[in-house]
Amino acid sequence: MSSHDSSAPRFRRPAAMYPSVAASIPGEPDPATSMDLAHDSARAPLDGVFHSSDPEVVRRVVALAADDGLTELAALWSAAPASTLPGALWRLYVPHTWVRPRRRRGRPTLPGRLPHRPRARYLTGFAEPPEVAQVQETMDDILRGAFTGDLGLALRRAGAVATLLAHGTAHLADEDPGEERTRQAERPLRTGEELTEAGRHAEEGRLD
Repeated sequence: MSSHDSSAPRFRRPAAMYPSVAASIPGEPDPATSMDLAHDSARAPLDGVFHSSDPEVVRRVVALAADDGLTELAALWSAAPASTLPGALWRLYVPHTWVRPRRRRGRPTLPGRLPHRPRARYLTGFAEPPEVAQVQETMDDILRGAFTGDLGLALRRAGAVATLLAHGTAHLADEDPGEERTRQAERPLRTGEELTEAGRHAEEGRLD
C-alpha cells in the first residue's frame, strides 16, 4: 500500500492517547478498564506500522523510548504481565532506555567480556566486547523488527540483550559488592527471562 494513499490509517503516537482517554473516566479506572486501555494502546503502534509503508511511521515508533514517549504509557503497560501484548511491548522498550547515553547512570552495565551463552550471543550479534553504540543500533533494529517483521524473534533478541547486560552488571557486583549493584543486575536478568518467555508466547500465538 502506498504511503500516499489517503485511505491508509495514520499512526498516532500512543502516548498522546492515554490522557484524553483517562480524562473521560470518573475517578480511578478499575483493573479491567486499565487492562483494556493497555491492550488498545499496545495495538495502536502495531496496527499503525502494519497498515503503513511510510518509514517515518516506523521511525516514530522506534523513537518512543528515546523521545520519552513511554512516560504516559508506563502507567498502563508496566503493570501488565509479560505474557500480554502491552506487557511484552513494555519489556521490549525497557532495554532500549537502558542504553541511551543520558540514562546510563545507575543502569545495567555492558559486559567487558561476553558470557558463554552461544544462543544469546548469536541473537544479539554483539562484538567482543560490545560497545554502547552497537547495543543502541541493535535495539533499534530489534524494535523495527518487532513492528515490521517477527515479533516473537524480536522479543527473544531483546531478551538476549537484557541477559548480557545482566551479566555485565553482575560482573561489576562481584568486583564491587553492594546492594545497589546487585539490584541493578537482578532487574535485567528478570527482564531477559520475561522477554524470552513473551517471545515463546508470541511464536505460539498466545500473546494475549
